[in-house]
Amino acid sequence: MEKHFHFSNAHKDLIARDAESVLGWRYAPGIIFESGRGSTITDVDGNEYLDFTSGMMCLPLGHSHEELTETLRQQAGRFVHENSWYSNPQIIAFAEALTATLPDGLDVVNFTVTGSEANEVAMRMALGASGKHDIVSVIRGLHGGSLAVEGLTSIGGARRRNLGPLLPPANAPAIHAPLCWRCPINLEYPACGTACLAASEELIDQTTSSEAAAIIAETMLVAGGMIVPPREWLPGLKDLAARHGAFLILDEAQLAPARTGRMWGFEHYGVVPDMVTFAKGMSAGLAICGVVTRRDIAEEARGRAGTPWAGTYSGDPLPAAVALKQLEIVERDDLSARAEKLGARLTAGLKRLCQSYEAIGDVRGQGLYSMIDVVADKKTKRPDAALAERIRYNAALEGLIFICVKNFMRFCPPLIIAEAEIDAALAALERAIKRALAGYPRDVDFRASSSLAAGAERRAGRAQ
Repeated sequence: MEKHFHFSNAHKDLIARDAESVLGWRYAPGIIFESGRGSTITDVDGNEYLDFTSGMMCLPLGHSHEELTETLRQQAGRFVHENSWYSNPQIIAFAEALTATLPDGLDVVNFTVTGSEANEVAMRMALGASGKHDIVSVIRGLHGGSLAVEGLTSIGGARRRNLGPLLPPANAPAIHAPLCWRCPINLEYPACGTACLAASEELIDQTTSSEAAAIIAETMLVAGGMIVPPREWLPGLKDLAARHGAFLILDEAQLAPARTGRMWGFEHYGVVPDMVTFAKGMSAGLAICGVVTRRDIAEEARGRAGTPWAGTYSGDPLPAAVALKQLEIVERDDLSARAEKLGARLTAGLKRLCQSYEAIGDVRGQGLYSMIDVVADKKTKRPDAALAERIRYNAALEGLIFICVKNFMRFCPPLIIAEAEIDAALAALERAIKRALAGYPRDVDFRASSSLAAGAERRAGRAQ
């Protein structure tokens, strides 16, 4: 029943060279990919895999989309980079197209290079416009890897290790995540009346100066467990922010455009934030991210807290041209509706696996972004990171690539995925689950596999 990877000597050599020369997160085994088209990526030995990560959640149109490739080629021959003290037609057109997808009032964009920067600029705007200094975030939230947003992040693991003295003291993860399957205050939805928000307001009073400039939240908390809030939670969070005189910042780095079945995830809840950040999927895989806010906030913050902000590459015409073309295609081809339809197919298949296997505790998600919560058993809901890693490894053997962090396995295929590819992925996943439950692989040490699973793996290893 056990299968093994059979890499060529050339492939093994590249894996060794990567380990020697590049400092980065790596799963075991360190597959080296060299090309991709549509929903498929190919390693250096010519083996093909279904990419259920969309790169790093950045490719709604999949790999090597012909129209994006042609736009990239044309723009590269015309204008790639410029001094960020000036502007260009591409960045202006992308800003106009972007704000046209948003509710009235969200009409000015501060571009950045990374999602971390986008959230930091939103924080700067909140500080500058409010004159206050606390930023409140949601427990289990993730907003990037630079130090200011790391202070807001609370998904735990190796990413926070030894950083304490460097993290800003004015950031407080104080809001309970609306993870109803593992309720943080041990109640049950809907009878609870989203009591987690009332408990959160108490925490804000206890852990902050009560001078909150902003509350920041992912519309759907991905890394913290693919937490899709109940319908009352986000409006309640907006009200909580208003009571504290704080801006509401929604982080849509992993959701926009169209992945949840709407262009922006917050559209499911009828809430309009004061600021919304975008990255990953909106970037078309290039370095263009940012924050959109109201003109009055931007002007009030101008000249304060370092806003408006610009970096060396934050207004470049090349990524702007490609991102604009992608946004036009997403709208032209109504990929929001496609994500909603095909997401239902993916979710139904994952729920069938949940019903069939005790180790699949829960399935959560929205549109074409879903997660499996891997557990020791459904009754205790105890996370089983070791089993999740085994499933991921076996899935790669079956030609299916997805992200696994701790006991959470994420499925985020390109929005152009075919129904047959979803079905093939589900079949491969079930074979991987069966093999993992049988104890395979037996000879792989996962302790160094990925940046965040290592600690859980070490603990699991000690417990065995």
